Amino acid sequence: MSDAAVMLRDLSEPRSSGEFVKNAIDRAAKAAGLGYWRAFDIWYRKARKVEEYEIDAIKEALRIKNEREARNALHQAKLLLAEVEARLNNSSDADFRQPYLDGVRAQTSGMGQGRSRFQR
Repeated sequence: MSDAAVMLRDLSEPRSSGEFVKNAIDRAAKAAGLGYWRAFDIWYRKARKVEEYEIDAIKEALRIKNEREARNALHQAKLLLAEVEARLNNSSDADFRQPYLDGVRAQTSGMGQGRSRFQR
């Protein structure tokens, strides 16, 4: 049962400083498709039993959250790479920048391709 509480808390992250715990529980409950008071009982380990379907719902919501965060991180990395490439293209030293750009393109060419480790 403690695993369900930990997963529910992970699901509520990130939490802003000063945020009420009530809001974090509500956000996690909505993401997992649970009622607020049921999530409250799981959060504080007051639930006598956590049903398997509830654990599955929390796991699935956590998987979706992690996948979304991974996509966002990949998008941010691609934006940063594009910015670096634009700055290097503005550089006057073509002999310096071209091998570097070719190496970066080769290393990142497969980013975002294929199945994610979060997909089934």
